[in-house]
Amino acid sequence: MHRCYFISFSDLTNRAESPGQVSDWVAALARNGEMEEDTRKAVKAILADVCRDGLKAVLDWTLRLDGVALDPAALRIPEAALQAARADLDRRQPDLMAALREMIANVRRFAEGQRGCLRDLELTLPGGGTVGERWCPLKTAGVYIPGGRAFYPSTLAMTVIPAQVAGVGRIVGVTPPKPQPTLPQPSQPRTWGVDPLVLACAAELGLTELYPFGGAQALAWLAFGEPAVDLIAGPGNRFVAEAKRQLIGTCGIDALAGPTELLVIADGSADPAWLAEDLMAQAEHDPDAAAVLVSADRALLKAVEAELQARVEASPRRAILEQSLGVHGRLVCAERDLAIALAQAWAPEHLELCVRDPEAWLPSLTTAGAVFIGSASAEAFGDYGAGPNHVLPTDRSARYTSPLGVATFLKRQSLLRLSTTDAAAMAPWVEKLAEAEGLTHHGRSAGLRGHHHP
Repeated sequence: MHRCYFISFSDLTNRAESPGQVSDWVAALARNGEMEEDTRKAVKAILADVCRDGLKAVLDWTLRLDGVALDPAALRIPEAALQAARADLDRRQPDLMAALREMIANVRRFAEGQRGCLRDLELTLPGGGTVGERWCPLKTAGVYIPGGRAFYPSTLAMTVIPAQVAGVGRIVGVTPPKPQPTLPQPSQPRTWGVDPLVLACAAELGLTELYPFGGAQALAWLAFGEPAVDLIAGPGNRFVAEAKRQLIGTCGIDALAGPTELLVIADGSADPAWLAEDLMAQAEHDPDAAAVLVSADRALLKAVEAELQARVEASPRRAILEQSLGVHGRLVCAERDLAIALAQAWAPEHLELCVRDPEAWLPSLTTAGAVFIGSASAEAFGDYGAGPNHVLPTDRSARYTSPLGVATFLKRQSLLRLSTTDAAAMAPWVEKLAEAEGLTHHGRSAGLRGHHHP
């Protein structure tokens, strides 16, 4: 049976000045600490093998970890197979294909809006020169699409579309294969062990490079292998997150994503059934997922607990829900000030505001990765393409890291264009600063320009 914790902060009612209590609460949500050293060692070995042996090591680790033997001569999924999967989905499940296209359109519209806000800067100096910066797309990017327990065409869209809108020259996708106990019939298209919906989504997106391997070995290949990408983006399990951590410096990464998180702040206006399903929607992702509800209304918390009890027992995903809710589920009684303090300290990946006046709460809640404002704004709508990206910072990194977006695949390049007049005006004080720092030739380099007046 799952366990949901009912934690009372009655002694802290209307007080948020107890950092010790808040820190203890946040620490209680920490996950997988005991497995970190084993994970680091395993990933280090995989990265070293791929760095040394290349694609051979990728195939060896895929067979060892996933039980899938891949053909090195036919590794890249052909574009014809992607197109066939899309045509098959369009024929067999037109409603699902329409939903996929709706998601893609919404995510692309949002990404294009982001790109429009990222403008080049140019400031004119008194002598006619200019200073500024411009946004430059990365040349190559790798996108990781999780697999294993489930396959995620939505994550494919969330990672590929911002890279496309940014103007990345080459986008390479990788996703774990699934074992195929029987060979497909001749009349059936080969799927390369990848969910056909992912293949159809790739075709709809125009992604032509997709490879059926995942895990740390896939990220190592993206970084060390023939793609040698500039940046790797996309969520994954703890091995994927650790591989990204160890690859920092070899290539860029979007963020170190860990198990998913949801914090719901609710009051008596919220529907207990809605809240229970929101918590379960988050908990069903992963046994390490954290789903937390905070409210000052004890009757609401008890009603949600009853809803959870009934709904978890009836769920087809009961096993995973019992694991995640039983260990990381929380029902917390806290007044408004403390609820805000808890939210700010935890910096959750997702934050739902199921309260009467959510806009009044919003200014105080700055650390969450994504905020869902009002009871109608379920986190599930964000996961499936309302527009904003669902690849979000976790494990308190939302304090300083942003969601995946177009800017992830761009870099800023500063520009300096001086006239001789500007150089002459700047040279004296640049010389003085360089002399003060002991950098003789910096000063002389500037001084030569200052003394030259054509």
